Amino acid sequence: MKKRIGLMVTVLLVMGLVAGCTPSAKTTTNETADSISFTATIDEVSDTELLVTVLDNENFDQARVNMQGFDSLDFVPAKGQTIKLTIKNQVGMSMPPFVNPITMELVK
Repeated sequence: MKKRIGLMVTVLLVMGLVAGCTPSAKTTTNETADSISFTATIDEVSDTELLVTVLDNENFDQARVNMQGFDSLDFVPAKGQTIKLTIKNQVGMSMPPFVNPITMELVK
């Protein structure tokens, strides 16, 4: 009887721990689903942000890209480069708008 109660308690604890877990891929999928993608040319580079001219989005023509905490680059940003950005759908209300990147890749 004690073994059975101990087993039930263990199973309930494990189920409780597993039920609270969500896979991180799900968050990435949700971020990508609620995102905006566009191509842009880099105008200015600083330690914390990029100023870009948007080439193919009708909603805005420039953006400030927040680079703080974004470590997923496989190139060094430089003035004049063309990049493809995927950003979070939340855009800062400033001129030009402040955006947070999800992905960024070098086009040319």
